[in-house]
Amino acid sequence: MMAKGNGKMRAILCPADTTEGFDERLDTALALARAMGGHVSLPIASPVIEVAAWEPFGGVALTADTVREMRAEDQALAQRIEARLARDDVPYDVSVLDGDRFASLCAAARCADLVVLSRDDAMLEDLVLGERCPVLALPPRRTADLVAPRVMVAWDGSRAAANAMKAALPLLTRATAVDLVTIGTSGTACDADSALRYLSRHAVHAELHVAPARGSIAQTLLATADRLGSDLLVMGLYGHSRLRELLVGGVTREMLGKAGMALLLSH
Repeated sequence: MMAKGNGKMRAILCPADTTEGFDERLDTALALARAMGGHVSLPIASPVIEVAAWEPFGGVALTADTVREMRAEDQALAQRIEARLARDDVPYDVSVLDGDRFASLCAAARCADLVVLSRDDAMLEDLVLGERCPVLALPPRRTADLVAPRVMVAWDGSRAAANAMKAALPLLTRATAVDLVTIGTSGTACDADSALRYLSRHAVHAELHVAPARGSIAQTLLATADRLGSDLLVMGLYGHSRLRELLVGGVTREMLGKAGMALLLSH
């Protein structure tokens, strides 16, 4: 049972579209909402304005027929989702949003506890960094078992790591096991004591693992998660400049490209 006061992920945002993996994202969002007593919002961000921006004459070539077809596709998707969820027991809403997809979903994320995306979604990193909303990134064509998961928390003592850990509390309190993992320096191991105390005050009893560095940071984290059998990896997302990220190797990008489990990312 969830400890009183830890909160729940009640407002879950799951952007709806026709891309591969949407069914798995929806299944994951519904299961999480069912466990948390939550609500799933499914915005369909219409691409009309984005397509118009790419037309060679500033949108002139985007005919009225094309607009009607795109609107009809959005409405058809909304009807398919409504038909499916009408048989479910989870509260939900489906909306069709005009305008730029990123701007629309950023606005929606401001009143969400969690956003569920595929890990290859082009706007994922900017959404986490810009809106500071936790994002659950799913591997392609995979659902995530978050009702009673084994969770690994990547810990380096940073503000981003702390924010990710706090954002994940509703999941950590339900976990079968929580592993706090640092990559082998005495400083982060010492800082981890504070994280362990924080978690214990929320009735989360985590086990500390100091992983020796083998290869890149991402490779070490992924190998450790694989060894521990983690269902979910919680980590901070860092706002490096593009140049700095290129020079330091892009830990987050490597994780998004290679992780076989779900990632909960926060800034």
